[in-house]
Amino acid sequence: MRRIVTGCAVALSMTLVASAQDSTIKSKTEIKADDATVYSMTGCLKQDVAGNFTLYGTSVKSREGVTSETKVRSENDRDESKVTTTTRTKVEDGRVGTAGTLSTFMLTPREGVALNKYVGQQVQLTAVVLDPGEKDAEVKVEEKVTVDPAHADASSKRSKTEIEVEGPAVHGQFTVMTVKPMDGACR
Repeated sequence: MRRIVTGCAVALSMTLVASAQDSTIKSKTEIKADDATVYSMTGCLKQDVAGNFTLYGTSVKSREGVTSETKVRSENDRDESKVTTTTRTKVEDGRVGTAGTLSTFMLTPREGVALNKYVGQQVQLTAVVLDPGEKDAEVKVEEKVTVDPAHADASSKRSKTEIEVEGPAVHGQFTVMTVKPMDGACR
């Protein structure tokens, strides 16, 4: 009986060590649109009492497209865990946004994008705004996510989506295509 209990204790301790492994998650998202401008935004996501979403933060825009690469690294020790997030955004036509200028952006999520669970958090999102005089735009979203555990084989998932975005009721409103949480709550 003592050997069975000892064997169970050893198996349990090995399971706990295995579940506390380090890992790296990399994602790359490319968004291109015709008849629209593509934006990459970072900031605090808010929702008012009427249910409207806004982002208070910074943006980068491009007529040609936006590519965002995010890397989340988690390191787990016995007593603590450390998560580090790094994001790089590149615009196709060489334009650059200013990180020091904060603005408020009115947002409308496209079908299938849930902003509710990110309210009150720092997020990075990509959105499109239709060109003046346009009623809709074709948008292409390509995403690749790779999960790389420290002591196991990596796995990848790719997706490619083509979406027709209809014009919003309010001119200049941003239609959100993707959203990713960043580190921490809004300050």
